[in-house]
Amino acid sequence: MENRGATPDLLVAALRELTGYSDRHLARLRDLLELPDADGEPETTRQRARRLATWRRLLQDIPLDERTFDDRFGPGGRQDVITGLTAWCLGYRARSERLRTSHAELFGFVGLHLLTLIGLAESEAQRSLAQPSPDPGHGDGRALTHDCGAVCDVLATEDAVADAIAEIYHPRPRPGRRRADAAAEPAEREWRAIRRELRFHRHGSTSVILRGTTAGAVHGARPEFALKLILYPFTRIPTLTRATHEYAETYGTADTGSRHLVRVWASFDSWILMDFIEGRTLAELLREEGDPEPSGAGQARSLRLDRLREKGVLLFEALEDLQRVARDAPAHGRLKGVHADLSPSNIIVSDADSAFRLVDLGRNYLYTHTITGTPGIESSYIAPEIRAGDSEIARADLYSLGRLLILFGTGRADTDGLVPDIFYMRAVQLARFIEDLIDANPARRLIVFGTGTEQEFSFAELKNSFLAELEMVQAAENGESELRAETGWRALPGLLRPLAGGPGREWRLWRMHRQQSARPDAHRSPFANWLLVWAMVSALIWAVTNTTVITWLLRDFDLDWGNKLVELVQHLDGGSDGLPIVDSWRHADYRLPDWRANLPARMVGLSYAIAAPKYYQTLFSGLTPLTIGWRAGALSRLALATEVVMRVMAVVPCLLVLAITLVEPRWWPLNSAIGQCLTWLANFLTLAYVRAVIARSRRLGLSTLPSDDGKITGLSAFTQWVPTSLFYATAVLTVGTFLYLEILHDVYVYALAVTSTNVFLFYVIKCGIGGPTVRVAMVRTCLAAERVARCR
Repeated sequence: MENRGATPDLLVAALRELTGYSDRHLARLRDLLELPDADGEPETTRQRARRLATWRRLLQDIPLDERTFDDRFGPGGRQDVITGLTAWCLGYRARSERLRTSHAELFGFVGLHLLTLIGLAESEAQRSLAQPSPDPGHGDGRALTHDCGAVCDVLATEDAVADAIAEIYHPRPRPGRRRADAAAEPAEREWRAIRRELRFHRHGSTSVILRGTTAGAVHGARPEFALKLILYPFTRIPTLTRATHEYAETYGTADTGSRHLVRVWASFDSWILMDFIEGRTLAELLREEGDPEPSGAGQARSLRLDRLREKGVLLFEALEDLQRVARDAPAHGRLKGVHADLSPSNIIVSDADSAFRLVDLGRNYLYTHTITGTPGIESSYIAPEIRAGDSEIARADLYSLGRLLILFGTGRADTDGLVPDIFYMRAVQLARFIEDLIDANPARRLIVFGTGTEQEFSFAELKNSFLAELEMVQAAENGESELRAETGWRALPGLLRPLAGGPGREWRLWRMHRQQSARPDAHRSPFANWLLVWAMVSALIWAVTNTTVITWLLRDFDLDWGNKLVELVQHLDGGSDGLPIVDSWRHADYRLPDWRANLPARMVGLSYAIAAPKYYQTLFSGLTPLTIGWRAGALSRLALATEVVMRVMAVVPCLLVLAITLVEPRWWPLNSAIGQCLTWLANFLTLAYVRAVIARSRRLGLSTLPSDDGKITGLSAFTQWVPTSLFYATAVLTVGTFLYLEILHDVYVYALAVTSTNVFLFYVIKCGIGGPTVRVAMVRTCLAAERVARCR
């Protein structure tokens, strides 16, 4: 029978008292571990089997988390035990050869126990991070809680620890079976073939990973292996041990010629043996590349298109390979073409060819709450259906792919399950693509970029779509490789671009759209021609209006500033002093030059000619509410009304300015009021449309929009625009009417107030500084509207 006297409580107490190396210090611990006296008779086979069963039970009963450990074993805590054992193990190595030989088995168990405690502590520390640490900075940077080089590397190379690992992890028949099962035979054969000279490699979420070489040579070289040892406390979880036991059978890819899947040699309940790949994990590589922004500093402010392209293509190639192996080689295990745990820590970037090598396929039971503890930042890459324990996970890797593309672009891991704002600001096409990957409902993934069938999809086709959308973004941004968020005071340089770069951007998108004419229409951004026309109309009327106002202002001061075009027109008209046709539109009391009478109209007109196109290009250019389609009932009608008022704002404000410039300057108070009323109407209808789409999206359960209005960037600010624009429109209408009826006479004061409001409040603050943020809410809404339309 097992010795029930050796309990975890007694073991921890003995380990805490382990301060010396004499027989007196070690006697109690040797007794608990059922080790025979160093000078006594060797243990029998039965005694050895009973001792190993006790050791396994003691390791298996270690609490998984620090809080449970401390509650169970009292003051001192897990970290104090680790500190004490670390000092003892490192000191033990300096003892005499005779003492080390006589107590080798005891040291082997204590060393393995320490590795297990350190692994649990490291696993918990990694999972508690809100962001990947930019500086894991203990020693060689492989761990958060300790110096792996000084502790783990040293312990793993000790023969006594390797022997303890070999004994405890040796594949054995399952309880209740007299003979080894079929899976245990190849596992035992591979286990016996590996050499006991092990080296520590890294920590996993539920494991430690060692490396070594086989005992026999193949083609003159000893193959190098990676040995993933499940931390023994986790082996008391049946689902985890079953998945580990069947890993080689399920994910074996020895004869598939796969470049991106790691060859698995064998597996058992508590370990997996596979090829060792020289390289770093993707998480380590991205950490080394560095993030210019501190973690936790809110939304990402930059988007690296070069890194997104490079690593995105590598990831697509790896997933293509996984899909190919599952499709073309069904005889190799039960591989379904789904990784199910696709995160940066499970992708190795090979030093040999920089290819992505996929490891640790299958569910991670930390995410299904089979294992206690917080899942950590890595769980943000895992599809909701996997975390929920669903059986249907065919589209789970699409979600992980989308989250990883966000990581490649921003260098940051976000846990909210949404596309960051920087994509909506500077890379709308990529935002649309990624949204189609990361919907929480797997049935709603690829409703835009899919092939039309519910389950079938091709990573090769998705890669082509990704590259096409990336080319669209690069074309829109004129080839820039790093895009930065232009919000708040960072948007001030944009004030020098009165049209916000809109016409040029739409022109480049239209040209790229034509080049990609072979792509399916469903994948391409809709309304490209329509949006280009209105961007160009807005730019044209902006140029005409500003040129006209400035020219008439100079005429008011009787200056021709060498304008040869005006002289040519006058010459063609027979040498008249005025301009043909347009001067005939002037009312009888409208005189030129007369700067005293006309200056208020020129001031107000020029301010509107600057602010109105900025308003349109910043908020509406390149967007259309018509993506909702024509079958959404009242929402479609609201979308049409919103579309009309959007395009009205591209033209009518400038036409009002031309009217007071070419026809009658006295109209400027009334035209100002009309312009402000139109602005309020545009804000009101657009906000109504935004809120209606958000409400419809939430009723349908779309997860690509935040569930809380406060988390939709720009929505709160835009909501405030409606009452403020109504107040301003009412004030302008009231005062303007009194001025036009000559009830009020402070013309210059009012004109100066309107001019300064247009320039500083609307152009600089609302459109220049706040506009890009408000546009984020509109872009999110228009993309959500397209998804709503396709959901039906």
